[in-house]
Amino acid sequence: MIAISSLLGLVVRSFYFLLPDYRAADTWFHASKVKMIISTGTVYFSHVPGYFSAQIIKYPPGYHALIALLSGFKGENIIYGMNSLRIFEILYLPALAYLVGREIRREIGIFAALLTNFSALYYYFVQYALLPAFTNYMIFLLSVYFLEVAMRDRGIKISIMLGITSGIMAVVHPYQYILFQATAFFTTILSKNRKVFLTQLILSASVFLVFTPFSTEYAVKGILMNPRFSNKDNPNFLISILRYSFVDNGQILFGLSLILALILSLMRGGSIEKGLSLSFLLIIFMMLDKTYLNIRIPYLSAVWNSERAFMLTTPLIPILEGIGLNYIFKVKKELAAIFLVVGMMISYPYLRIEHLASESSYLLDPEVVDFIKEVSRIAGNETVMTACEFDSGRWIPILTETPIVCYSKNISEARYLYVDTRGAGEIEVYPINIVNFLDRRVVLFRDGLWLLDLNKHGKPTGDVLSYYHTNGTISYIKDTKWFVYGWVNKNYATMKLRLKGFPYAIMIVNTSSILFSTSESFDRIEIRISGKKGRALEIYLDGEFIKRYEFKTEYGDERIVLKVRVDPGMHYLILYSPNTTYKIPIGVKEIMLKREGP
Repeated sequence: MIAISSLLGLVVRSFYFLLPDYRAADTWFHASKVKMIISTGTVYFSHVPGYFSAQIIKYPPGYHALIALLSGFKGENIIYGMNSLRIFEILYLPALAYLVGREIRREIGIFAALLTNFSALYYYFVQYALLPAFTNYMIFLLSVYFLEVAMRDRGIKISIMLGITSGIMAVVHPYQYILFQATAFFTTILSKNRKVFLTQLILSASVFLVFTPFSTEYAVKGILMNPRFSNKDNPNFLISILRYSFVDNGQILFGLSLILALILSLMRGGSIEKGLSLSFLLIIFMMLDKTYLNIRIPYLSAVWNSERAFMLTTPLIPILEGIGLNYIFKVKKELAAIFLVVGMMISYPYLRIEHLASESSYLLDPEVVDFIKEVSRIAGNETVMTACEFDSGRWIPILTETPIVCYSKNISEARYLYVDTRGAGEIEVYPINIVNFLDRRVVLFRDGLWLLDLNKHGKPTGDVLSYYHTNGTISYIKDTKWFVYGWVNKNYATMKLRLKGFPYAIMIVNTSSILFSTSESFDRIEIRISGKKGRALEIYLDGEFIKRYEFKTEYGDERIVLKVRVDPGMHYLILYSPNTTYKIPIGVKEIMLKREGP
């Protein structure tokens, strides 16, 4: 059953070996700490290069030390070490859910193992990037399993093992450790076995204090901190995340099972069931406190926001849903089987889209890594300028020894400029507009990745012209490569829309660029576009003003006709509309190059 559950995890995802990077900074942040551990030979380094975040100095090093080991202490292997651990965790998370559930009842273990892959756990679209937290899910479940065994056997050896394991969890990241201590407290108090709790607490706290840099500073801050984020700590977000996890995405049956588990576990369950249920309810209380009450509770309030608090429930949810199904199983086995099978069937297409959208927004793959290594071979020890956000270029000093400097208007700071035009972004976009550098010499190009020599002038090379070539139709739904600046392409939300057939490239800044090349001449450009009624749009071709247009409908499908000659060669369209944001976007569906009829 465990093997089947692990296999189902791969079936739902169907990616296996994509490298775990996405458009925001988290994966890169953790990889940079691994790089510093490898470079300095210690987890207690005190200085970092200017292109790395100084925050990695104080970040708990547990996950990063493990990745350094898996990487063979070689920087070029870091991303592969991260991915190997991620695949291991995906395969074995159901197994650990099974162990925890089995200690309560065998059927709960079976249900929990299967539900791990079919519950709409929040890590489906964000946690791949928060890799230390994902690792801690496994350590959390292993610690709960040791807690169950320690309470049953009451032996000192298993209590010591429990303390060491939960201490490792704290060294990876304290958030999940805080939830585990709550689980252990509730469970041991209810079973009147305080010795187990105190033993593991003393041991785990000692492990954290000894092996975590600035651990005492962490401990003090945990008492005082109470951060809040308006975009996460509000009623709308609270409702949306609960709907996402327990109602939408085909989760209604599993959501009912969880509610049943919470009610019946507290009424008639054993100490472990009650402890797990109370831990889940504690997280809900923390979210309510962040949203409404704003009461500072030592350590609990230190969790950043409601989103980060809810993510801690990820390893709890399949077990609680398994407990709920078990209560149904006790009454009518057939009904429990229907809940499980039907729930898996209706959730599968939703979760598959979640995975595909998340994986499609990643920036690294073996070809990109090869490109970065080639950049390093060319640049050597010379500094390469890159965006340092929403791009693959910031991985250069992690996977190689070539230094980087972050992009600024003073491009004289570096000879080489690395540009990633694939459209990574969130509510902001990638900051470098490639059309501003088309007069610079192209040193290296591959599938939207550029290395330019800023000291030399030149023209786009043949491989550039070939990549951006169009026979007359530029369609976002067919390919995003032409939308090189001002668009959000490599992003979970936009990739999900595209997978569902949404045909519009989304422009979220005042100025955007579309790059293309032709081998024929055309006399007319037609743009199918959508925007807010009354908003003005200016259109330029190769820097020349062509037309001003005002949207006539409220995000309807409109057509703009430009009577302009397009000769063979490289060209770029610029769309300009003041005050364009992610809240007031513009969508481009298709651009057609046409010839005038006879």
